[in-house]
Amino acid sequence: DQWFPSSKRCSGCGHTLSSLPLTVRKWNCPECGANHDRDHNAATNIKAAGLAVLALGESVSGMGSVSMSCSR
Repeated sequence: DQWFPSSKRCSGCGHTLSSLPLTVRKWNCPECGANHDRDHNAATNIKAAGLAVLALGESVSGMGSVSMSCSR
């Protein structure tokens, strides 16, 4: 999902900011108080989303489509 809010979703509690300008490189979550570096937080969220997809037995192509794997 190209619109997944990876930078503005707190990787600690899941709170999503309504906006986060590109000029803001570090931010504090208003819900849990966690301090985030924008890029590190985004990477953590993308990794978690990928692991969640894999846990469901789905695969993701380079084009962003998701398909179910067949286990026999």
